[in-house]
Amino acid sequence: MIKLKKYLVTFSIAILIGGLFAIYIFKGIGISLADSISDNKAYLYQIGVFRKYNNAYKIHDQYPESIIVKDNSLYRVYIGISIDNDISKAYEQYYQKNNIIYYKKSIKLDNKCLKRIMDYEKIIKESMDSNIFSSVNKKLLEYYQKECL
Repeated sequence: MIKLKKYLVTFSIAILIGGLFAIYIFKGIGISLADSISDNKAYLYQIGVFRKYNNAYKIHDQYPESIIVKDNSLYRVYIGISIDNDISKAYEQYYQKNNIIYYKKSIKLDNKCLKRIMDYEKIIKESMDSNIFSSVNKKLLEYYQKECL
């Protein structure tokens, strides 16, 4: 019984020291505890996947705000990316209203990309005007393609 108590005390002290050390390290490199346990999830809206670039380009030509991303031997066409639930709902309503068939794909992003996408989404939320929505979405996808892949 005494050995068990010593073990529990030692274990508790070790956990406490480890936790304090982790907080010190996270603060020192500028990562909050929330960032360290966040899942960094975003959603991509895919409207096509093709073996030939020309076929992907035909879809891209129909939806100029889309991007084409090469993934191994496939070309994926994405029409939207979102983190915010309200933005996701707005995208999905727009796609359904315009009979756009999409696949919602969950992805993980690093903190830099996540933050930048959130900045773009603030602009979208401020004005849900379709012209601004479309142009900001295009810039957002271009940023994702250049900086996050």
